[in-house]
Amino acid sequence: MTKARGLVRSLLASSLAAAAVTVAATTSGAGPVDLTSTVPPPTYQANDYSGGNAFAVLPPGANGLVDALQAAQFEAEGTRPPDSQDQLGMYESLLYDASGLSDSQLPDYFTDESFGIPPGQVTRVEHPSTTEPVTIYRDAHDIPHVYGATDAAAAFGIGYAQAEDRLFMMDVLRHYGEGTLSQFLGPSCAFEQMDHDELLSAPYTRAQVDAQLAALGAEGPMGQRLVSMLSSYVDGINAYIRAVVTDPLKLPADYAAAALGPPQPWQTSDVVYIAALIGGIFGRGGGGEVSNAALLQYLQGQLGTSAGTQAFGEFKEQNDPGAPTTITDQSFPYEIPGTIDPATTALPDHAGAPLVGGPEDTTPDCDLTKPNISGLADAVALLGLPRQMSNAIVVDAAHSATGHPLAVMGPQVGYFAPQILMQEDVHAPDYQAEGASFPGTGLVELGRGEDYAWSATSAGTDNVDQRLELICDPAGGAPGAQGTSYVFDGKCLPMTHEVFTEVGVPKPGGQGGPAVIVHDVYLTVHGVVQGWTTADGGRPVAVVDQRSTFDHELDSGIGFLEFADPGVVSDPSSWMRAAQDIDYTFNWFYVDDQHIAYYVSGLDPVRPGDVDPNLPSWGTGIAEWQGFLPPDQHPHEIDPPQGYFVSWNNKPAPGFSAADDDYSMGPVHRQVNIVTALRAQLAAKGGKLHLSNVVTAMETAAKTDLDGLQVLPELLDYLSTSGITLGPGVQAMVSQLQTWLSPGQGPYRVKASPADAQYEDAAAVAIMDELEPRLTRALFDPIFAAGGVASYDNTSMAYDVFPMELYDPPNKEGAKQGDAYGGGWEGYVQKLLDQLQGIAVPQPFTSAVTDAVCGPGGMGSGACAGAIAGALQATFDAMVAANGGSTDPATWVNATANATAGQTMPAFDSITSETIGLVGQPQMDWQNRPTFQQVISFTSHR
Repeated sequence: MTKARGLVRSLLASSLAAAAVTVAATTSGAGPVDLTSTVPPPTYQANDYSGGNAFAVLPPGANGLVDALQAAQFEAEGTRPPDSQDQLGMYESLLYDASGLSDSQLPDYFTDESFGIPPGQVTRVEHPSTTEPVTIYRDAHDIPHVYGATDAAAAFGIGYAQAEDRLFMMDVLRHYGEGTLSQFLGPSCAFEQMDHDELLSAPYTRAQVDAQLAALGAEGPMGQRLVSMLSSYVDGINAYIRAVVTDPLKLPADYAAAALGPPQPWQTSDVVYIAALIGGIFGRGGGGEVSNAALLQYLQGQLGTSAGTQAFGEFKEQNDPGAPTTITDQSFPYEIPGTIDPATTALPDHAGAPLVGGPEDTTPDCDLTKPNISGLADAVALLGLPRQMSNAIVVDAAHSATGHPLAVMGPQVGYFAPQILMQEDVHAPDYQAEGASFPGTGLVELGRGEDYAWSATSAGTDNVDQRLELICDPAGGAPGAQGTSYVFDGKCLPMTHEVFTEVGVPKPGGQGGPAVIVHDVYLTVHGVVQGWTTADGGRPVAVVDQRSTFDHELDSGIGFLEFADPGVVSDPSSWMRAAQDIDYTFNWFYVDDQHIAYYVSGLDPVRPGDVDPNLPSWGTGIAEWQGFLPPDQHPHEIDPPQGYFVSWNNKPAPGFSAADDDYSMGPVHRQVNIVTALRAQLAAKGGKLHLSNVVTAMETAAKTDLDGLQVLPELLDYLSTSGITLGPGVQAMVSQLQTWLSPGQGPYRVKASPADAQYEDAAAVAIMDELEPRLTRALFDPIFAAGGVASYDNTSMAYDVFPMELYDPPNKEGAKQGDAYGGGWEGYVQKLLDQLQGIAVPQPFTSAVTDAVCGPGGMGSGACAGAIAGALQATFDAMVAANGGSTDPATWVNATANATAGQTMPAFDSITSETIGLVGQPQMDWQNRPTFQQVISFTSHR
C-alpha cells in the first residue's frame, strides 16, 4: 500500500499544482458562519407521508468516485470502491424472486426512499462550505442527503455531492453536449462522430448559451429562482474541484489515467450543454421525414404510385385504432391532417441518397458521411443510451388492498459504471425531493416529494420536423449545389454560419496524431442544416431539422423545479400545471395517497391542416407552424375508469398520432406484456393489490419474450386451421413452442435459477429468435427485399428502405443494454396472420399490401401458406446446424446468432455495463426493466 500511495502522489502532484492556480479565482466567499446552528441533523421521515412505503433501486450503486488508491486496488485485486456495487445484487436477484413476493421482502430488493436517514445509519457528515449553510449526510448506501438552510445552500450542496460522486462522468457529459469530446478525451472516430452529431442537434456557442440563461432569468420569479439555484449548484461543483487541491484522494483517478490534467472549473452554461444532450436523447421525437420520403418513393416504384402511397400509410400506422394506449376511455386528436396540399410537401429527388456537405474528414480513416439524418441516434448508440425503455405501472386506490394508490415506475437510461443517474435526497425551505438526477443538472428529475411521487417514460411525440430549404443566389444567378442562401417569405436570406474548432491531442484511448477538427454548421430560421440534396427536378435544397425546443434547452427546468416545491404541487391538478412547464416530450405519472394522474408533456407544434406530418415540407414559408398544442389538448387524466395507467413508451391515447419517425404504434407493443401480467395479478388477488404484487407484474413483463406472447399464438392458430402439412422435425419444433406457451409456463426468457447455464425453456427461446425474422421475411420480402437487407452482428436485420428493424431482441447489435422489443415488425406479422384466418382487425392491410405479400398472387393466392411453411422449414434447418446437427428440438439450446458468437443464449443476452472510467461491473442476466425504479405508496396527505 505504501508503494501505491507513492504512485498516487507522483501521478497527482502536477495536476494538483495546476488545479490550485486554476480554481483559486473561481469563487470567493464571505466569512464563515455557524453551520451547526443553521442546519440541524435530519429527522428520519420528517415531512414524509409514505409511512415507510417508499423504495428505490439504482444499480450498480450510489458511489461513483474511484480515487487513485482504489484504482490501484481494483487493478491489483479486483476490489471495487465501497458502495459502487451494493445495489447490483438486489436489482439482479429480483428476476428470480419476484414470484410470491411480499411487501415485507421489498427492502431486500430496493433501498429506502424515505426522507432522511434512520437513526444510527449516518455514515459520514460533510460541511462543504464555510459560507453556505448546508450539510451533506451519507447513508449506508452512500446516497447523499443534502440539507440546506436556504434553497441556494441546498443547490450548492447538490453540486458538491454530484461532483464528489460523478465528476469525471459530468466532465464527459458537458464536453459531449458542447461537441468537444475529441478535445477532452483525444481524437478518435467515435468521439469525432459524437461531436459532429451533437452539433447537428444543438450547436451552441458560449454566448448563445449565456443568452439562454439570461432569457430564462427574465421569465419571472420561477425562472429567476432556477438560474440562481443553478449558479449556486455550479459553485458547489467548483468547491469540490478546489477541495481536490488539498486532498488528492478526492480527485477521480480517471483524470490521471487518461492524462487529462486537473478538472477545469465549471460555468453555469455547462449545465445547458448537458440539458441539451439529455433532452435531445430522451425528450424528442420526429425528424424522420426524409427517411419516410425514401420509403414512399420505394413503395411507389415497387407497387405503383397509388398502391405505393396506400401501402406507405398502412405501414406507417400513424393512428392504428388497434394500438395499445395508456388512456383508453377518451381521445386526444393530434396531428391529424385534413386535405393535403401537394404544394406544401417537399420530396427530395432521391430521398434515399446520402446528403452531401458537412464537416471535413479531419481524422484519418473516419467517415462522417451517413445516409439521411440519423446522426444523433448513432451518437446515442456510441454512448449506449437507449432512447425508450422506461416503464410505469400506477394503480388507483380502488384496486389497492390498502386503499391507497400504488406505483412501480422508472426510467431506463442504460447500464453504466458508474450509473449515469445519481440518487439524492434534498431538503430546503422551498425544495423537498428525493430521487434520481442526471449528474451535471442538479435537480431531482424523477422521484418523490413530501406526499406525492412522479416519474416519466419517453413519449417521443413529434417535436422535430425536417424542412427542405430552397437554395437561392443573392445575386440572382443559378444557385450552387451547396449554396448558403435560401428562400423564406419571398426573400433570399443568408444562412448563419458557425465554426466549431477542436484541437484533439492524443490521449489513452485516442488515435493518431494531434488533429485540428473543424465543424462547419449552418443554420436557417428553422434550425440546423443537416446536409444538401436536390428536389423538384434538380433544384438544390438544404435539409434542416426544426426542433421546437431548440435554443430553449433549459426552459423545462422550471417544471422540474416546481415538481419538488411543496408550495407549488399539492394534488394532481397542481402537479399537471407543473408538468405543462416541461417542453420535452415525456409521459409523466403521479401518485399520492388518494389519486393517480397522467400527463404528456412537450412543446408540440400545431401544423397547418394541409401539411403532411410524415413527409418533408418546404421551408419557404408556406407550411409554417401555427403555434403549439394547448395544455388541455395534451393527453391527460386523473383516476382513470380502468383503474390503472400502464406505459412502456406506447401510444398515449387514441387519436394522438405517432411521430413521423415512429413505426412501432401498431397492435403489438411491449406495453401489452405489462398489462397482461398486471391483469393476471388482479385476477389472482381478487382485484386488490399490494405493492409487491405490482412489482411482480413488472418483473413478469421484464422476463417475457414479446414474440412468444404476442405473435406465437396467432401463428399456432393459423397452423391449426390452414391445413399446412409439416414434416415430423418441424412439427416437433412447433410442439416445443406450444409447450412454452402453456398457461403458467411463460413464454419467459429466464433461467430456472441464477446458477444455470441455459434458459429454462432454452429450445423455445432459441427457436423463436430464429423464426421471427425468417417469418417476417417470408411474408414481406416480395415487397421489400429488392431494396436490400442489412444484418447487424448476426442479431438484427432490417430492410434497407424501411426505418425500423425487423425485430428487437435483447442482444440486438451487441448493445447488451437490456433494452428489447421497443420496435419491430411483430405488429405487421400478427395483423397479416389474423387476416389470413379471416379475423377482423381494427386497421387491416388493404389490397395495396395483401396483393404483394408472400409471393406471386399475394395473400389471396395461397402463397402465404407456402411462405410460412418455408420459413418454418428454414428455421428447422438453421437450428439443426446451430446445434451440432441434432434433429431433436428438445435438445436445442442455440440459435444461429449466439452459436456464431460462441456463447450460450443467456450469456449472449446478458446486460453489460458501459464503463465510463476505470472500474467496470460484471455482466448480469437479462431483464427488460428500468434502470432507476421507484416502488411507492403514500398513506396520508398534508
